[in-house]
Amino acid sequence: MSYYPAPNVYRFFNQFLAPGQAPEHVSRNQGVRKSGPRSKTGCTTCKARRVKCDETHPECIRCQNLGRECGGYATESSDEISKAGGPVLIHPKPLSSISCGPYTTLPTADVLEQRYFQRFCEKTVDEICGLFDARFWKEKVLQLCHKDEAIRHGVIALGALTRSLETTATPTRLSLSGYPQIDLRHLDEHHRFALRQYSLAIASLRCLLADGRRHLRTSLTCCVLFMTLEALQGAYDGAVTHLRGGLRLLGDWRTARAGGQSRLSQDSLSEIQDDVIDDLGLMFARLDLQSLFLPPPCPGSCIIARTDPNPVPDLRVQDIAIPNTFSTIREAKETWDFLMAGIGQFYRKCIYYKNMEQEELRSTRVINQQATHQRQLDQWRIAFRAVRAAECPSTTLSDDLVLLSSYYSLSTILLASCLEDGEMVYDRFTNLFLDIVEEAQLLLASKNPTTSSPFVLDLGTILPLAFTALKCRDRQVRRKAVNLLWSKARREGLCYDSIAIARVCAWITCLEGQGVDEAVEVIPESSRVTISNINFNPEERWFWIEVVYVKKDWNGVLRKRDTTFSW
Repeated sequence: MSYYPAPNVYRFFNQFLAPGQAPEHVSRNQGVRKSGPRSKTGCTTCKARRVKCDETHPECIRCQNLGRECGGYATESSDEISKAGGPVLIHPKPLSSISCGPYTTLPTADVLEQRYFQRFCEKTVDEICGLFDARFWKEKVLQLCHKDEAIRHGVIALGALTRSLETTATPTRLSLSGYPQIDLRHLDEHHRFALRQYSLAIASLRCLLADGRRHLRTSLTCCVLFMTLEALQGAYDGAVTHLRGGLRLLGDWRTARAGGQSRLSQDSLSEIQDDVIDDLGLMFARLDLQSLFLPPPCPGSCIIARTDPNPVPDLRVQDIAIPNTFSTIREAKETWDFLMAGIGQFYRKCIYYKNMEQEELRSTRVINQQATHQRQLDQWRIAFRAVRAAECPSTTLSDDLVLLSSYYSLSTILLASCLEDGEMVYDRFTNLFLDIVEEAQLLLASKNPTTSSPFVLDLGTILPLAFTALKCRDRQVRRKAVNLLWSKARREGLCYDSIAIARVCAWITCLEGQGVDEAVEVIPESSRVTISNINFNPEERWFWIEVVYVKKDWNGVLRKRDTTFSW
């Protein structure tokens, strides 16, 4: 049987790479403006972007959070002067202001393309979008399909690939989570069509970039689509390549928007204020957060952070402005993305300091950074409490609120433990670990297509559950976390595989329980281990993991154990 080789996209996105770690990320706008009389009292920047302004003086909090220069509050006479023909700033029309229409048909598509595009619209988008990025996938991507050929082919490829995965009854090679791994010798018609469309998407993007411009909106959206295609096929290296390329592009965008030297051409700067790129910035921030806990070659993973002298650039956490109360849950989510990314990067730096620069861990600078993160986390909780009570008066919380609460608990643990030595510090957070487990139970029992899907690109329940299973030594809570990982085979993000992680957590749980009386509810310090190294080989379908005991033996030697998992 003939087959179509997988597109060689690595070389293409490598052009965007540069030495160094990923840049900090940016926020997105609040979405489509509700109908009603337009406010005339907001700052000029928010009015130009067609978003609600909080009207804080002298600079609004929204502009501060987005890193934009607040244009101030124009008087009526100055508005009239600009309308009369004075100089004005030109901003591209945000896609969110385009009237919604029937985006489930493609005027230039053939029958097969139309079929798979409809499949994407009707089913795929609900399966992969995640709870935080629904608006991007369901609105922005579908709109862009009618404007950009590369994005259209990428979306059609996703529709065809998910159709193939859905209909593969007896795959010759199985991933750990039940999704068939790709065997190029045994591809069905849907998969072959997906690879053809993937190749067309790459060719279209190459053609678009031939004019020397970066075309940020199209390039970054294609990066997300290609990353999803690679992740669905279990191609870890390919997904990471796209992540790196997207992070580099966003770094150039952020530098240019701040007025610094950037590789972006002047022709690309018109996209700097694009709200779609704001959405993409937040998505990549969450994807970068996943990379904190991924094995090499992912940039900035915890394993790499042990030897990298400059693991990650500092986020300007002092620039994150948090209001007294959020006006919407979406606003709370956007601010949360900043906070979570900052806490994750700080946690990664602390891992490096613990292993390489112990004295830096006790420095005033690092202690002050932790205090700043903690103060902002407390401010966010207070601001979020009011909007949650207002929008959810009943005792039943929506799935996105439950997930947000779970990551708040995780961030609290990460931040409080990052300057502490040893593993005993985690015993203080048993109640938070229990909250994570109970919230995961709610999400996994949900009928929401996003939470029940076997694959999502965004963050979900796997990371909080994995951290709970590894760090919580309360036997009952830990077993519940491992059982929940086993309970539903799924993949999240680049390569978070629930079954693979469950196997690792179960092995470590058994290792720490050896020689410990079952009547002892908490594992003693002498039996506790921490992961020291991981070697991951998806092509040969195995990964090797090494752990080290936190306490030395009677000879003063650190004991190590390792094992290999294959599938």
